Formats: sequence, C-alpha cells, structure tokens
Amino acid sequence: MASYRGHIWGGLLFFVPFVILLVLGFELYRQPLPNLIAQVAILLGITLLFALFPDIDIKSKGQRIFYIIFFCVDLLLIVSSHWREAAFLGLFAMLPLIVEHRGWTHSFWAALIVPLPFLLVPIWFAKTGWKAGLPYYLAAVTGYLSHRFMDGIFFGRQRR
Repeated sequence: MASYRGHIWGGLLFFVPFVILLVLGFELYRQPLPNLIAQVAILLGITLLFALFPDIDIKSKGQRIFYIIFFCVDLLLIVSSHWREAAFLGLFAMLPLIVEHRGWTHSFWAALIVPLPFLLVPIWFAKTGWKAGLPYYLAAVTGYLSHRFMDGIFFGRQRR
C-alpha cells in the first residue's frame, strides 16, 4: 500500500504516457502552445486528485484535500441557490465515510463510475456532447487506476 507521496508519484508515472497519447491522438489538442500547456496542467491536476481519491474513506491527506474542495463547492452551490445540487454533493461526499477502507472506493468499477460527471456534465448543462469531457474523464480514470496499481491491486486482486 502506497503513501500519499507514493500515490502522487504513481499518478505522475501514469500521467506521462496518458498525456503523450492524448496530445498525439486528439485533434482537440492541436492548438496554440499556451492553451495546450493550460490543458495539460488541468489534466495533471485531475489525474493527481483522482490518484488520491480512493483513500477518501480513511483519515488521510487526500481526504483532507477532497473535503476542502467539497466544502468550497457546496458552499458556492448554496450561496448561488442551487439547493438540489448542493444536497446531491453533500450526499455524495458522505458516502466514503460510511464504508470500510478498501471497499467500493478501491474497486475497478468505482474507477469508471466516480469520474462520470466529467462526461455527463457537458451533455446536461453545456449541450456539447460527451467528447468535450472525455479528456478529463480519462485523466480521472488514469489517476484512479494508478492508485489501484500503487496499492498492488490488479484486475480485482490484491498483490500479496
């Protein structure tokens, strides 16, 4: 099982081939260098956050980071009178606290399901289609899978 730093390094290790393939494979990333650098920085941030996310179910630095983010976003939703969204975020934020460590947050399916808002939000709110969120979704899945790898979890089995 890796530490906070180990998961950050694992996220970086997985990010490098991911971003190379992304830049080479997506026309979206054939853009001016300053825009490309900004996009890569955003993708790196998402990858590193999701490299920490599975440990949100235990008292950890990753948990602290996520709950600060959850609090700020929830406060913003409340101030802007988005009550339903604030309620759903609050419900979602509590889920990891009611399960045991290495429960659903460490599952392969969670790695695919938890980042789904990156695909769904552009469809529902921006009406741009799922492709707009695909690079962000893939960055989140990459980070999530790096966490499983660093914890020694391969294809649903934990390394002994």
